[in-house]
Formats: sequence, structure tokens, C-alpha cells
Amino acid sequence: MAHEPACVIRYADGDEEEWPIEPELLAAARVSSRSAARPLQRPSYLFEGLRAQPFWPFETFPKVVALLEACAPDLSEEVQTLLEDELSDSSEESGTSLSRTQEAKRRKTTKADEKAESSSPWQQQGEGLHQGVWLKLEIWAKGGLVSSAKAVPRASAAISAAMATGEAMAFAPGRAALSYMMCGVDVSPHCGPTNHRLRLHLPLLLPKKASRSAGLTVAGEARDWELHKCLIFDDSFEHEVKLPTFTEPEVRDSLLDETRVVLLLDLWHPDAGFLKETAESRALPRAKELSDKRLQSR
Repeated sequence: MAHEPACVIRYADGDEEEWPIEPELLAAARVSSRSAARPLQRPSYLFEGLRAQPFWPFETFPKVVALLEACAPDLSEEVQTLLEDELSDSSEESGTSLSRTQEAKRRKTTKADEKAESSSPWQQQGEGLHQGVWLKLEIWAKGGLVSSAKAVPRASAAISAAMATGEAMAFAPGRAALSYMMCGVDVSPHCGPTNHRLRLHLPLLLPKKASRSAGLTVAGEARDWELHKCLIFDDSFEHEVKLPTFTEPEVRDSLLDETRVVLLLDLWHPDAGFLKETAESRALPRAKELSDKRLQSR
């Protein structure tokens, strides 16, 4: 069966994906320099009729929030174990992307030194927006689980369950990942690509083993991350992250004391039902076709 023309979007880090949106809708939403949106909301695509507010109450997404917060302690344990194993494996000789990037805080390195190695599920953020340590472990992208998700089976199961609720954005540009930062990271103000998705953060590890941590600002409003509690914001608004430096006199048990890890999940904007219907009608047949091809090739 012939498919309608794909809407291929290219991101700042060079990645590309197809958005299952009618080309006419996407073209109408494209923001030109002369029709810039609100000063602090500057996505590449701005769909009309969607409420614009930097933060959203967790009650807006009861299924996803209840599901993720219920399993948050288990996910924290899984992530901590993964990080401890990586630090242990890399402490003596070659090192993974994780240890290499941590060490880059303390010395200058070449691009090759900082490049994530294939053996590690953690990859560098490639947008060029930050200084310091910022890595990601992708779990869900382009409509399904990705290979690096195997490193975190419990988180992958939680994300798969969240996608089944209908509140999470299972199709592009919806994504899920673990976002890893160390104290001292500085992410410049930037805007996400579209206003028809919202972004959820579920903090799994916070610096100094704290239950609460500052660092996120959206549209000029600062909010704390609270351990195991969902925080939902519209990333089409300008947002930035600044984590304070861990001062040398302070006692730390390990580098994990300097770590912030959040589970990141994209959600459908509650007013974007028309786009969700379009995505389902365009993406589901394509997903079935790809699945059938994979089965036939076995």
C-alpha cells in the first residue's frame, strides 16, 4: 500500500524522524521569523488552539502519573545499580562514556575522549546547548523501544505501560529517556520543537541524595525537582537547567552524590486530540507494515 508523503523533521543534533502529521497541518504550524510566537514560547511548529502555560498540574495526566510514581523507587534502584556498575567497570582502565564524561569535568579532553562508546547505553547530548556533563539513555523513540532500553528493563516496562494509557505520546516526536546530569552542568535557554507535546520529568536520583533539588527554569519560573514526584512542563517555552557545583570541602561518598537523573517522557497536549487522531491513523498502519516485514525476514 502506498503511503502519504512523510513529514521528516531534522533536529539540532542531526537526528531525523517522521512525524505522523498531515503535511498541510504541519505547514500551517511552521513558525516563520515574521510570525514568531510569544517571546518565551518559540517552537519551530506552533499549532493553534492549544492552551499555552509553562507548567501543568499532574492531575491532568492521572494514569501516567499514578503508574510512574508507583514504580519510582524500583526505577531509582535500577538506575543506581546501572551507574554503580558502569563506574566500577570503568574505574581502572578504558572507561565508558559515563566515566569519561565525568572525568572531563576535571581535565581537558579531545572529542574522541568524550565520545560515547558503543559498549555503554549512555550517549552524549548532541545539541551543543550545554557545558558540563549531560548524557542520555534512550528508551523509546520513533514509535517504539530502542536497543539501549535493554539496559533498564524495569524502566522500559514502565514506559511501555505508560504508552498504553493513551496519555503518553507513543508516536514521534514523543520520546522517553533517562537524562543524566552532574553538578555544575549549565544548559542554555532553549525551546522544544513543537507545542503539541508536553514533557514529564520523574526524578530518580538527585544531588547529595536530596529529596528535593533546584535547577529547572521554564519561561522565567523556577521549579524544584522532587524525588519520585512527576513534574510536567511545556518545553516549547524557553527553559534552562543550572545545577550548582559540588564544592570540594563537602563530603561525598561517590560521584553518584553529584548526580541528577530524571526519567523523561513526552505526553500529548490535552487539547491536541485532532493531532493524536491523525497520528494514530497514519502511524499505526505503518508500524504494522514494519512489524510484518520483520516477521517475514526471520
